[in-house]
Formats: sequence, structure tokens, C-alpha cells
Amino acid sequence: MTEIAKGITADDRKGIEDILRSSGYFYEFEIETALGIADETLEKGMDGSGYYWITVRDEDGLVAFANYGKNAFSTHSWDLYWIAVHQESRNKKLGSLLLKACEDDARERGCGILWIETSGRPLYDSTQSFYIRNGYTLEASLREFYGPGDPKQIYVKTL
Repeated sequence: MTEIAKGITADDRKGIEDILRSSGYFYEFEIETALGIADETLEKGMDGSGYYWITVRDEDGLVAFANYGKNAFSTHSWDLYWIAVHQESRNKKLGSLLLKACEDDARERGCGILWIETSGRPLYDSTQSFYIRNGYTLEASLREFYGPGDPKQIYVKTL
């Protein structure tokens, strides 16, 4: 049975790391950044840190998560910082379920527009297709942003 929940617990930290490592998509510094955001959330809470989380669990435990928050420089824009599904749980539509839950929660908190940044490396072709399938539009591409041959792709959806 699939269970979606808001928030994270200290027990989720290891699961978050496992999910990120299983994908093979993220640089080590990105994984460390995600864990730092988890630590800040655990210390200050979601409202105190400004980082909101949705998790997905099934019989295998924590299998997916998303992290998002309000952009401090906007009245209505929010950013999706992380969305990841464990490699062994991919192709079960968990990403779409998780993204919809994030959109709904962010909308309830006042989000009008959700922004997503991702890599433009070929490895991320399926990620970019996922965002387009879920109603996002490519708003900008910043060449060589993350590194040589690795542009930043910025997707957007009005909620």
C-alpha cells in the first residue's frame, strides 16, 4: 500500500540519502546539500526552515520524496528543490503522484507559480519529459550553468 505524508522525521534522513544515491543522477555535493536541508528542517520544522516535504512510503519503506518552498524574492513563486524516487521504485507513477501532492500543498500555502530547475545533460532527458508530461513548460535554458555541457533547464507551471 502506498502512503503519502507531509513532513520528514529523523528516521527519514537515511532513506533520503539512499533514494538520492540509488538514482545515479546527483553529484556528491548535491546529496550533501539535500541532507543539509533535511537537517535544517528537522532542527527548525517546516515552517521555521521554509522547507516543505512530501514523502511516499510503501512496503519497502521510504521510496520517494519531494522538497519545496516559497521563493523569498517573490510574492507568489515557489521552487521545487528536490523530487526523487528510489531506482527500484521507478516507473510506478510515484513521481507524478508526489508532484501533484507538492503542487496541491504549495497551492494551499499561497503558491501561484511553481519553478523547477534541472540539468540539461542527456542523463536528464527522462526527467525533462516527466516535467512536460506533468504540465510544465521549459521557460529558460542557461548554457554551461552546472558545468561544461550541463545547462540549467528551468521549468514552470502556473498553479
